[in-house]
Amino acid sequence: MKLSLSWIFDYIDAPCNLDTADHIIALFNAKVAEIDSSFRISFDLSHFFAGSIVRLDNSIEVLIQELDKTVSLQKRTDISLAQIGQFFIIKNEGEAFRWATLSDFGCDKEGLLPAFDMPTGTVATGEWRKLIESNDVIFEVDNKSITHRPDMWGHRGFAREIAAFLKVPLKNKDLFLKKQVLCEFEQKTKQTHTNPFSIENHAPDACHRFAGMYFSHIDNQPSNLFMASRLLKVGTKPISMLVDLSNYLMLDWSQPTHFYDADRIANKQIIIRMAHHQEALTLLDNAKLELTEHDLVIADAEKPLCLAGVRGGLYDSVTPKTNAIFLEAATFDAGTVRRSALTHKTRTDASARFEKTLDTNMPIEAIERFCKLCEIYNVKATPSGEIVSVGKGASPEVIEVTHTFLETRIGTPLTEHDVVDALTRLEFGVLKSINRNHEVTYLITIPTFRSSKDIKIKEDILEEVLRCWGFEKVKPVLAQLTRLPYSLESIFRLRKIKRFLSHGCGMIEQQNYAMLDERFLQQINMPQNSALTIVNPVSENYARMAPSLIPSLLKNIKDNHINRNDLSFFECGRIWFNLNDQLAEQKSLAGIFFKKHGIIDFYELKQKLVALLDTINLNIELVRFVKTAKTDTPWFGQYQTAEIFYENQPIGFAGKMDTMCIKKLDIDAPCDAFVFELNLDELLTMPAIKRQYKSISKFQESYVDISILAPYALTTQDISASLLKVHELVKKVSIIDFFEKKEWTDVRSLTYRLWISHETRNLEKQDIDAVLEAAITQAKNLGVTVRMEK
Repeated sequence: MKLSLSWIFDYIDAPCNLDTADHIIALFNAKVAEIDSSFRISFDLSHFFAGSIVRLDNSIEVLIQELDKTVSLQKRTDISLAQIGQFFIIKNEGEAFRWATLSDFGCDKEGLLPAFDMPTGTVATGEWRKLIESNDVIFEVDNKSITHRPDMWGHRGFAREIAAFLKVPLKNKDLFLKKQVLCEFEQKTKQTHTNPFSIENHAPDACHRFAGMYFSHIDNQPSNLFMASRLLKVGTKPISMLVDLSNYLMLDWSQPTHFYDADRIANKQIIIRMAHHQEALTLLDNAKLELTEHDLVIADAEKPLCLAGVRGGLYDSVTPKTNAIFLEAATFDAGTVRRSALTHKTRTDASARFEKTLDTNMPIEAIERFCKLCEIYNVKATPSGEIVSVGKGASPEVIEVTHTFLETRIGTPLTEHDVVDALTRLEFGVLKSINRNHEVTYLITIPTFRSSKDIKIKEDILEEVLRCWGFEKVKPVLAQLTRLPYSLESIFRLRKIKRFLSHGCGMIEQQNYAMLDERFLQQINMPQNSALTIVNPVSENYARMAPSLIPSLLKNIKDNHINRNDLSFFECGRIWFNLNDQLAEQKSLAGIFFKKHGIIDFYELKQKLVALLDTINLNIELVRFVKTAKTDTPWFGQYQTAEIFYENQPIGFAGKMDTMCIKKLDIDAPCDAFVFELNLDELLTMPAIKRQYKSISKFQESYVDISILAPYALTTQDISASLLKVHELVKKVSIIDFFEKKEWTDVRSLTYRLWISHETRNLEKQDIDAVLEAAITQAKNLGVTVRMEK
């Protein structure tokens, strides 16, 4: 966005000194937003002349009164509508003359200057050159730096800021407005003898306020030299007086407006509504749009007239023959305008402003500003004498802030003048008082042009005071943070867990979303009804927090099984669930071992979990696997699932995956899987045992093996615990073989190895035989069948 320093100073009660531009830029960058660049322009108008058309033929003859000379110029399509008697700017280049172009006056657009209205007596003398601002400084501002400041999308908004930090008066806005009678309605206006138009708002959520004024007659005269020169400097092409007034008003007051040809509005009805599906609209540039029900349009009784807040339509637009207009000034929902602009790929300067949430009081001021501009530039117009409006205007909001709050947050003393003067210069209302705690309190009235989007809370007031007072005055102080010694055990323990799973078990760590993937759950028919729903989800597909890490690991298996037959994944993350009607959050450790075309050994993986607990220095003698159906989760199988306890404290579940759940993954091969999920909070905080290392016995260790047929009801853990107690020489018991047969309906074959040793002597044959005999006797007492002993 480009801004003219001379134009800005129209609103500041101080002389405009272009030599102070660098100082203003430095202050503006420090206190408001970044001015990306600036440049100075200066036009040498001695080579330019005003010429009137005296003949229209294959070429155009132009009379230059100042030189008392007639010149012949080339006829061009962009000047084909010229009329005899109209004045144009001509440039002299040596002995030749040509039409003056936009680029001659600093505009980066292509084309010729339009016809101009030349005041009587200025053409022959050359006095018309004084009507053009030939010296100025232009600021270029990145729109993104002021996207939160809709009040600063025009020269008056910039003037307010510059006047505040230069500490010079800002001129009262009433000097620039011509007050009109205001007739307000809720959703539908009434026709009067002076205003035959009615306005109906059928989309109040998308159009917050719509104001208009009828002009029964207005001269569609050529452009004004002064106004056109300003438009050129900020990159806007002058066209005609009416079009220039609309563009000038938007750049001046930040409020876009739109002119309708009053004679082309059917039944004198203006209807604000959402478009019909596939409704057609032809724009000013003849582009044809196919609208959707999400587009807001301004329509008459028969058709849409324009795409609200974005572009005007062809059929209602002002033409050279227009002599009566209806002036619109409105505020639209920012999201609706942005959606339409992006959908139809037709963003404009107007839509850029509507997307910033404009003040609903500005439409009235914009119409009154238009009336004032007509008066200043002698535009002959007959207004209806009243502004009609549907929708409510904004009321000022009030925020209470204590002086103590401001000083504490800034971290440096402030005077009351620092606060009151800064806010007052920005047109805030400030009322000072003393509260019950004997603190100075400011009751601050927020102007509506700031409360529409920017100023909402007392921290926003703090920012206003601080930036005016000066960020550079705040002395940087290094923050002090007191750190007390704390245990790193949980950090090192988590590191050991990940190292054991990745290196010891060959697993790959995953990092999934904290939310459930709803599409995946639907695919595998796993609803997870206990999951907690997010109030403001990032999307419909991620609307619930994960109560378990296993569903995401199953999705990892489904996404990667095509690459390998064996997959092993684990994840350390957080889960959320309902605990006694309260939201509970817990760290969790989950893993899955997956195999295609093969069988996974439950006992082998069970032993890996025991080894994991041993790795983090937990007492594995206190670890118990208790058989459970685990019916509240669909992934655990019914017969090979265990709840894991440590010293009677439940820490998780592990087991073979349910075959029906595996089939839901739609993998075209026979598969098997083992899953586990442990309470990571418990694993990281449980006290570690202090290991007592003993010297290795100098006497040789031996062992005996015993194979048994054991019923499923008897757990391997119970058998191992029982065999460990059969003789004092038994030091350790482990399973070394396991298998099942289809014809064995309720039993399985287990082979145990009993490691035996003596601390003070070598073992003799009778010692080994005694242990084996005791083991056989104990096994039979448990109700199992001894198949083989060794």
